[in-house]
Amino acid sequence: MLQELASPHTRQIAVGVDTGGTHTDVVLINGEIVKTLKLPTTPSDLNVGILKGLTEICEVSGLNIHQLNRFCYATTFVTNLIVEQKGAQIALITTEGFRDVLEIGRASRKPDVYDIHWRASDPLVPRQLRFVVRERMNYAGEVLTELDETQARKVLEDVRGTGVKSLAVCFLHAYANPAHERRIAEMAQEICPEIDVSLSSDVVREFREYERTSTTCVNALIKKAITDHLSSLATASNEKGLNGSCYIMRGNGGLSTFQSASKVPAAITHSGIMGGIVGATALARQCGIQNIITLDMGGTSTDVALISNGEPQLVHQSKVGDYPLLIPTLDMVTIGAGGGSIAYIDGGSAMRVGPHSAGSVPGPACYGQGGEDPTVTDANLYTGRLNPQTFLAGARTLYPEKSEKAIEDKIAQPLGISCADAALGIMSIAEAHMTNAIKLISVERGLDCRDFTLFAFGGAGALHATRLAEELSIKRVVIPPAPGNLSAMGLLCADVRHDMARTLVIDLCTDSIQTMRDAVEELKNQAAIALQAEGIVPTDSLLFTSIDLRYKGQNYDLNLPLNDSDFTDAFLSLHERFNQQHEKVYGYLLKERSIEAVNLRITAMGTVQKALWPRHAPVATKPVPKTQRAVYLHNLGWETLGVYSFEELHPEQRIDGPSIIEYPGSTLYLAPNWTCSFDVFKNAHLSHHS
Repeated sequence: MLQELASPHTRQIAVGVDTGGTHTDVVLINGEIVKTLKLPTTPSDLNVGILKGLTEICEVSGLNIHQLNRFCYATTFVTNLIVEQKGAQIALITTEGFRDVLEIGRASRKPDVYDIHWRASDPLVPRQLRFVVRERMNYAGEVLTELDETQARKVLEDVRGTGVKSLAVCFLHAYANPAHERRIAEMAQEICPEIDVSLSSDVVREFREYERTSTTCVNALIKKAITDHLSSLATASNEKGLNGSCYIMRGNGGLSTFQSASKVPAAITHSGIMGGIVGATALARQCGIQNIITLDMGGTSTDVALISNGEPQLVHQSKVGDYPLLIPTLDMVTIGAGGGSIAYIDGGSAMRVGPHSAGSVPGPACYGQGGEDPTVTDANLYTGRLNPQTFLAGARTLYPEKSEKAIEDKIAQPLGISCADAALGIMSIAEAHMTNAIKLISVERGLDCRDFTLFAFGGAGALHATRLAEELSIKRVVIPPAPGNLSAMGLLCADVRHDMARTLVIDLCTDSIQTMRDAVEELKNQAAIALQAEGIVPTDSLLFTSIDLRYKGQNYDLNLPLNDSDFTDAFLSLHERFNQQHEKVYGYLLKERSIEAVNLRITAMGTVQKALWPRHAPVATKPVPKTQRAVYLHNLGWETLGVYSFEELHPEQRIDGPSIIEYPGSTLYLAPNWTCSFDVFKNAHLSHHS
């Protein structure tokens, strides 16, 4: 399945590959040409699908793989390892008295304090593999109890005897002074060199013992699997002739080389999600749109994010499954509602959709690969929204009769309803899940989603965009030129990025100026070294400094930019900015209360060439549908709709709903009372009229 677009921008030859649970998306940029490809993911060996995609897109482009200058990669592999706990079995060494911090957590009944059946997930490290050593630092990094090396040696011998392949080390307040952790690493190299060691002081230099320990354990869990995967991918692609630089997307929306990413793999969690957010932000900027909500609906899940004033929001703590991560990530919400989400009857008369997915194997019933459960894709196919002959531009033939049988046997008959109504029910439930996810990042944060434009993409996003917009009273929707490949395109719109932090709990006053200056300079030096290791020259480097502040006695903080001028005016302007921001966010301020610094942060950016969507010449003629087909509509039943080919549409042309627009890797369902027009980049701008 291939799509070609003309571009006036001369670019290096670069390729982006995004592997999801169902499909692998590929985008190639070569001077004035942008090409896209979508093919099934190969879950048994991701490299097979990746290399097949690289080979095919180079062949149809008339290129050899050795001509590629840059290869950018994103994957859900990291997240799956954590959620399914398929990484290495790990042990943990921590400070005496803190053996059970993973089990105690925050000692709260989350997510629902009223759910008497709620039980916490099992900790990443079982108790028998959690070891303690006598040592102690205080929050300032001062040694209270020296490391008991005799005990430490005995513990390392015990760890070796368990047969684990990976070890997490997280000592109390090691973020302030990592000396004891580093000594443990030296001793481990001597006693058990076959065990890989992750130190909390290398993974995250921030306080919060539970979150820091969890992050270190996650890093240890996935490190070997990620290192092996990236190493084998680099080797296999090199054997195919790829000599260009290899990058992977990080959770912060920036790129990192394979080599750098392997050192702290926890930073590439959420990798497979971020390309869509970055790509949508870049596309919105190209269109002059500042405030958007992104909807990335793939085969397995749907990811939503909110971009305000042209910038994605960064959060410094996230979760993968039930495990907290103290790693900077772009703010988003993921739900188990995708094209492959399985519909079923729960409790005799209640229809459910998701979170379980049919994946790419066996896939939806309509794939004809042995799957018997009805999915959202089967519902879209049965109701006529999908063309069984042109799915993925004809790369995969769908079997409508298998969709009908699955829906009829598993949903319609048990509920005593028609097959068409059962299919609509499947889609409506999936859309309700997505509507709630969008409300979670907008309405529940005090934002009116009607002030935002919905950017819908992913293989299935355009099928449900207008219905979601109606539920949320959003009047404007944008569908990218290649909605099924925007995440892969986003990889080619990202900069190299490292986010570094250091906990420094200190009063924001004149006496702390020099201490903070020294800490900032240390972080800047580390950031410069990190960018240099990524091959970024100083002229392409950007550093941004910020600080987490709170009123003394509070347990939550606000992040504000930290400028050079703040050091020269004794932090007076920083005090004022913090008070203003605190009042804006929380509705009050405490001017008489002293302000405390908590964390210093550096964002290091290395700017690289970015892909842009090409421009197209407008055409004034009225578009003509290539065919017609029956589609089952809400409240209207079966109607015959015009079906348009995206490749035959042009800027300034307009289409009224209800109708269908078929893209090479996706399909747009334009509901009644919606109008579609195309801009010079061939983005579809959908507007609602009553």
